[in-house]
Amino acid sequence: MRLISALSSCAVTVSMALPIYAETEAQAKTRESLTAFNERFNELAATHDAAGLIDLYHEEAYWIAPATRPAQGRDGVPRQTITFMAENKGELSHTIEDLFISDDGTQAVMKGVTRAAVESQGFQLEGTYIYVLERENENAPWRIVLDMFSNYAVE
Repeated sequence: MRLISALSSCAVTVSMALPIYAETEAQAKTRESLTAFNERFNELAATHDAAGLIDLYHEEAYWIAPATRPAQGRDGVPRQTITFMAENKGELSHTIEDLFISDDGTQAVMKGVTRAAVESQGFQLEGTYIYVLERENENAPWRIVLDMFSNYAVE
């Protein structure tokens, strides 16, 4: 009788843990997709692919920098900045420090460190960035809907 009771308890515990495991697996898959997104960003930046980088932004994305009014749309500030970096063979990279992912896996906040340098223009920057990203579903690509950053010159 004790064996049956113990087996029943184990079966109940396992059946209750399976949905938690599946949820954790889904979250891990989403986290991996965001890490891949960041790796893709860095690859595009390293190859100076301005069109590829711009495509990572939603068409109506917000770009927020210190002491300036927010800009909206990827054809304004993002296109100008990314094109400048690409044309001048600048270096740009992001690392991820924190991720927050919505329960349904369609929204995320990515926070990390950005580094940029354009040797021909004599500047080097470091700072922090925060991206708000969205996607329609787990098979859709992530798009940056908000890019907020604060950079400082590295001497």
